[in-house]
Amino acid sequence: MTLCLIGQEKSETNLKLLEEAKKKFFSVFFVPMEGIRIGLGEKFNISYRTSDLTKFDSVYPRIPRPMYSYAYQLLSLLSPETYTPIKPISFLISDERFFLLSVLKKRGVNTLNIELARSSKAAQGILEEENFPIIIRTPGKETGVVTNTLSEAKSVINALGSLKQSILIEEVVKDVVSCYVAEPDLIASVKKKTKEKDVIFSKGEYKKHKPDVETKHLALEAAKAIDTQLARVDISVNGEPKVVNMNLSPNLIVPSKATGINLPEETIKQIYENYKRHKEKPMLMKFFEDAKSVVKDVLKDRQLL
Repeated sequence: MTLCLIGQEKSETNLKLLEEAKKKFFSVFFVPMEGIRIGLGEKFNISYRTSDLTKFDSVYPRIPRPMYSYAYQLLSLLSPETYTPIKPISFLISDERFFLLSVLKKRGVNTLNIELARSSKAAQGILEEENFPIIIRTPGKETGVVTNTLSEAKSVINALGSLKQSILIEEVVKDVVSCYVAEPDLIASVKKKTKEKDVIFSKGEYKKHKPDVETKHLALEAAKAIDTQLARVDISVNGEPKVVNMNLSPNLIVPSKATGINLPEETIKQIYENYKRHKEKPMLMKFFEDAKSVVKDVLKDRQLL
């Protein structure tokens, strides 16, 4: 049983994951993204130095958001027999936050109220229907501007409009809980404390949090909706729980210190168990296919008698 961990660098989280993986897998290999070569000759080729990455039993992608599109291209070339806890489509959906939230919404997962406008004129029309305060930001940017009045919002939108930028308008979130999913469980949860008004992307202190049943269910359903077994699901808990963001390659050291739970250990444990289930599934499918073949042969013989 071999595991290849692909990442941008040997961060503290990645090093801890490698340490825990060596306790479970026969062979563990770290591959920096910058060194990967992809070839589209007679056969697909994915290699790092002299290593063929398609030969690994399982591949764990720890790829940061700016490279999600690349992650999709890379993982989609792997054989279906290769186990990956995060599917290629998961990265494609999560590449842009508004698209991620729209997919979740379409699949029945509750999300925060957010609207996208392609022009300042369209954004001005949205403002007339908004309850203030609101946050205005551009797609792909974490920094947002909190506006308390219609006139403030119009000034910000006019400035963005002059730059020919698309505009996101979203409700202000007061409390955010980060839920760490490792299918089939939610392995930890932390609540962020910050003085910033834009809570979603601000820095802050993290405290251990015990989510209620509704929040836990929402986190698991959000991960399932984008076909990933691993994710950090950020949920607004002021009022009805709503997903506000997701991260497929989160820092695991900070929440480990806040909760006293070894998240890298728990993550690798679930990867290992899910890998075993993945390997058993083809065997079960083959068993059923063989059984169906036997039944067909028996029915055919009876017809000949």
